[in-house]
Amino acid sequence: MGDTFRNAKAEIKIIFVGDTAEDACRSLALAPEDGTHLNVCFWDAPQADGPGIRLPLAEAGAIIRLRKPTDGGKGDLTAKLRPCDPATLPRRWRQNRSGKGWKFKIEEDWNGPDRVWSASLKVDGPFGQPVDEEGAASAAGPRLTPDQRDLLAVAGVLDDHLRGTVALGPVRAIKWKLSLQGLPHPLTAEFWRIGADGLHFLELSLRARPADAPRAQNLLEHTVLARGLSSAPQQASKTRTVMAELARNHLRRCPRLP
Repeated sequence: MGDTFRNAKAEIKIIFVGDTAEDACRSLALAPEDGTHLNVCFWDAPQADGPGIRLPLAEAGAIIRLRKPTDGGKGDLTAKLRPCDPATLPRRWRQNRSGKGWKFKIEEDWNGPDRVWSASLKVDGPFGQPVDEEGAASAAGPRLTPDQRDLLAVAGVLDDHLRGTVALGPVRAIKWKLSLQGLPHPLTAEFWRIGADGLHFLELSLRARPADAPRAQNLLEHTVLARGLSSAPQQASKTRTVMAELARNHLRRCPRLP
């Protein structure tokens, strides 16, 4: 465990929703032409549950995400455990490491007062787009590597569960790297939108060593307030929020028979 925590970092996040997200983009001079444009998709097996949505993989703590640049470049496929307890991970998954075309990392997500550990294995490659512009999904499942399947199995997600998944998306995203006066850490900004007039928000994030994280979070929050910006009162995970919306859209197009 000593190695796990010594190598891990905290990712500190603030989320702006709706019109406030657009205000934040203007305040930070985040021009679309200056960012990296991505299509983002996820896999799960969504089910209607009364007025709500069930996402079995996400509920088990397993996330599968594909990011693909809109310019046709290589994308990346990530298998993530969130939440997870680093102390209970198998030994091979207890330390950050990387190689050619892949990266494994453990980090603690800080959203307001919430603290959640995650472990993710990202693999780069020439992945195809699993959904069209209208969100219709292909029959192909995620092209996970054996190591990614092994990581997901820690959450109890096995091949049988993966065969029942569908691609959910696309989310249109723009990503920027920037620096702000008063912040000693580089900042990442991501604007996500579903459809032309659907759910949209901006996430600001930075990474810091655990010992520096409280001060870094305080500086980020004060920097935002100094610009007259108000973050969302409830800092929900952008991934879970987006997946639920994508799942609703998918089930409206393709309702599952009882």
